[in-house]
Amino acid sequence: MSSINAIKCPKCAAPLQFNGGGRVKSITCAYCKSILDIDNEFAILGNFKNTQHEHELPFKIGMKGFIENIEYTIIGRVTYTEIDHEFFWDDFLLFSPLYGYAWLTYEKGHISYAKRERHLPLLVWDEMNRIESITLHELNYKVEAPYTAKISYIEGELTWVAKKHDKIRIIDMYAPPFGISMERTKNEMEFYASKYLDNTLVYEAFDVPQDERVKNNGVHELLGFGENFFKPFLKISAIALSILLTTLFVFFLANQGKAVTSVFGSNLKENSKEFNISSEKYLTTLTLDATSKKALNNFNLTIKQKEETLFSINKTITYINPKISTTKHLKLPTWEDDAKEVLVYLNLPKGSYTLSLSPIDINISSKLTVQIREEIMRFNYFVWIILFILSVWGIYWIKKRRYEQTLDEEEGGFFAPFVIYFVFYPFLAFFIVSSLFKIFKLMVGI
Repeated sequence: MSSINAIKCPKCAAPLQFNGGGRVKSITCAYCKSILDIDNEFAILGNFKNTQHEHELPFKIGMKGFIENIEYTIIGRVTYTEIDHEFFWDDFLLFSPLYGYAWLTYEKGHISYAKRERHLPLLVWDEMNRIESITLHELNYKVEAPYTAKISYIEGELTWVAKKHDKIRIIDMYAPPFGISMERTKNEMEFYASKYLDNTLVYEAFDVPQDERVKNNGVHELLGFGENFFKPFLKISAIALSILLTTLFVFFLANQGKAVTSVFGSNLKENSKEFNISSEKYLTTLTLDATSKKALNNFNLTIKQKEETLFSINKTITYINPKISTTKHLKLPTWEDDAKEVLVYLNLPKGSYTLSLSPIDINISSKLTVQIREEIMRFNYFVWIILFILSVWGIYWIKKRRYEQTLDEEEGGFFAPFVIYFVFYPFLAFFIVSSLFKIFKLMVGI
């Protein structure tokens, strides 16, 4: 009859727990933190006794959970420290009896899932070091500069013999939320395909207690910038902007409208003239052209239909009848103090009208010409929409720069939060409010 013998740590005699299958090559004793070489009669390779509490983590050896419908057990942990900038992350080795091994990478609340990738074209390390992007599996990956990391802590089971301060060279490629890592050691080079995961879902899958769940700062290479709003908006707005500019150009060439009549006024007497609007397509414009601002301010302009006043305007007041406007009887803004020419847009239905020009002071030498055109399309709305799109692009550019600074752990500069929140955003709010007010003025036709 065969017997099962308990496997004990050769240093402290504590029992060793194995969960990782036949490819496990080393294990770290959970009690004395000695690293043991399984294939070499459990020879002691090193010890992490004084580094096991370098930082607290939400995941622990032995936890079970589902990732992409596969149940995994966490069997090992490796903490890597980037040599030049001293940032660190933790790789947790996952094991499934049916699907083999995978990695759960944790970095300050950010979590990604990685598996070894064997279906990539032949990539040469020195060539990857010189290119900025590469297309793999129909995705365009941004290639980052290579960097070196070292092992600063090991726990549990691993599928290779790892020791403290072992070094690894890494080239990361990102196509959010996907990534590929080239990892080179002294003996081999491997590729890993990764995917960014929602940390809340992972915490729930592994039953991590609420008080141990760490929130992330929203900045990570695999998370990408603006993936949920800005990038889709920029794509849609770029198409919309192209359509708007094309429409503006076409209508600018074709939107001369149709001349209806001209009315001349002077300070000598009141002048009235009948005119007909034959089309309700688009708008009717009145162009008031005076010899001087003083002359312009010396006239009252009135449009009537069957003795009912539909529209009137002078230096101090503007009136629009509800029949041709959605607004009620209001005192509306009029032209600027130094204006010599005024353009008025009206929504006049088909019909006959009478336009009257009456001088305010007959002793002031004044001349005014009013030209009436119909079938005019308004471009102002397009302009404000274009300015709004451009302003959102500006927000995108500044936020993206701040995002990149956070990734690089940069501080300050022109893009400091003070500048963004106390200068740019107030200016943007003022611009939006001003735009809405301007659009309102355009809608009421003055």
